[in-house]
Amino acid sequence: MCAAADDWVIHDPRLWLGKAYHSLLERVRIEPAETDPERVWDSEISAAVRLASGHQFDRRYGDPVRWPSYFLIRQRALSAAASLRLKALPSDRRLPNGAAGPIRSGTEKKLVARAGKLIGRPDRFDRTSVTDYKSNLPDATTPLGSEILERYRRQIRIYAAIIAEVLGFWPKKGIIAGPSDTSIKFDLDPSECNAEADRAVKDLDDWNGALSSARDALHFANPSAPSCQNCRFQLVCPAFWAWLGTMPGLVRTPGATAAAAGRLKAVQLGNDGDLQTVTLSNAISTLPGACEFSMVTRQSIHGDAFASPPGTDYRIVGAGFRRDGRLSAEVATVLVPTQQIPEVSLWTGGAAHD
Repeated sequence: MCAAADDWVIHDPRLWLGKAYHSLLERVRIEPAETDPERVWDSEISAAVRLASGHQFDRRYGDPVRWPSYFLIRQRALSAAASLRLKALPSDRRLPNGAAGPIRSGTEKKLVARAGKLIGRPDRFDRTSVTDYKSNLPDATTPLGSEILERYRRQIRIYAAIIAEVLGFWPKKGIIAGPSDTSIKFDLDPSECNAEADRAVKDLDDWNGALSSARDALHFANPSAPSCQNCRFQLVCPAFWAWLGTMPGLVRTPGATAAAAGRLKAVQLGNDGDLQTVTLSNAISTLPGACEFSMVTRQSIHGDAFASPPGTDYRIVGAGFRRDGRLSAEVATVLVPTQQIPEVSLWTGGAAHD
């Protein structure tokens, strides 16, 4: 991902919690006796807070205990670390003379396959299974949960194909491991795993081909409701806003956030000196039928709209929906004058391989 674009994306603290969760389990697997789980957890969280403090949007997440599910994920991580200590295995088999034998298992080991086009770091693998640890498991009975679980399965199938190519053996089971010893297990069929890996390589080749032939971002992107409704790059994507301007509004789906653009009509300060009501006119949005709307924001979180004169063009992403159908400002909502948002340009000097 382009670092400059990342500066204009607000991140989800749950991803930082997931990274801390995985990092703690990795340390425990490598040094089970020497690792202090609470100290490792605190260190990982402190590092995430330091990174967030230097980001124009992420700095609003300065207090980790206010992150969604912080204490729940922390307890699950510590519990999983304690359980893992009892069954941690070395990654490599050692021969009597101290030399490394054939790799039979691994933890977060980087593996490269398909001429460098597939790179994987399975959380844990051996000759019998590939395990991917998750801090939480989605509800498989919902459409979104079922879709997320299938993504996890695809990831593990690709891992299995990489392991087979690099190490020469096929794990038989895929394991999606959740908290408190919950897990979802499924069989790994070599033909299905290879097909999944081949599709991933083809998708990469198609993406590189489209990138090399595109004249600009508008020609490269292919906006749609399923692709765009939760895209992290809405704020800077010119194709998304051009497409949204042609739509009368989108059907609201569970979990989807709202996006809007319009001209600043007025700003009204709230009684506490921090709340501000921002009104946009000539609006386009994912909210059907809204050409003008007001949204209550906080200066300390979303920025001072009084700094912009009336008539300034604004973009809003990550907004929520109130019960009456209006937009609401959430902690993850971003409100920025359009003129401050950088233009997206394509570099076609070579194909991407990341």
